[in-house]
Amino acid sequence: MKPSPSTSSAKPSFIVLCGGEGSGKSTIVEALKDKTGFMVTREPGGSTYAEDIRELMFKNPGGAKANAETMFGLFWAARADHLFHKVIPALKAGTSVVSDRFDCCTFAYQVYGQEARQLEKLFWTMRAHYLRDCKPDLYIFLDVNVEEGLRRVAGRPGKKTHFDERDTAFHERIRQGYLDFIEKAKQVGSNAIIVDANKPLAEVRGEVLDIINKLVFQ
Repeated sequence: MKPSPSTSSAKPSFIVLCGGEGSGKSTIVEALKDKTGFMVTREPGGSTYAEDIRELMFKNPGGAKANAETMFGLFWAARADHLFHKVIPALKAGTSVVSDRFDCCTFAYQVYGQEARQLEKLFWTMRAHYLRDCKPDLYIFLDVNVEEGLRRVAGRPGKKTHFDERDTAFHERIRQGYLDFIEKAKQVGSNAIIVDANKPLAEVRGEVLDIINKLVFQ
């Protein structure tokens, strides 16, 4: 089902699409640019300064060696700028936002993937402080089996990030981190849907578009 821009005065929605490597997330987000008329953005990045921090994390040689606490701080710094300069102004202007990754990814990658469970309590404190009244209306988690996701990553063109290249155990922890985030986020009032991303991409994309359509346009 193809959503069409809403002409109602309904509150704009803030939707996050998340998932491990090879889940098809970024491809689906790209498709949303043409099908919804939303503001589509990404993390880390999305705003000018946050994109500079992204470069530091992924292209600077030190990024691959940075520990979880360093990455945790950088992600929250980038997120703060992204929210202030892009997400919040769009929502205030009545524009719905779809973000490719958000705070759930910090929880999955740093707290779980990089095995820094000591940061979990701080994560929820930071989330309450930085997100305030701008918490996502919906998280859509594209859940793909780790082996299948890594197979897809191996077959796609372009340079891999240092996260892509980590071992299977790292990616298994990430998947568990997402699943645990969803359960805990629901406990504090957030909405989340898990989509089976092992299915063909076109089928997954259609399911995601239907979910967004029902949330925003109906």
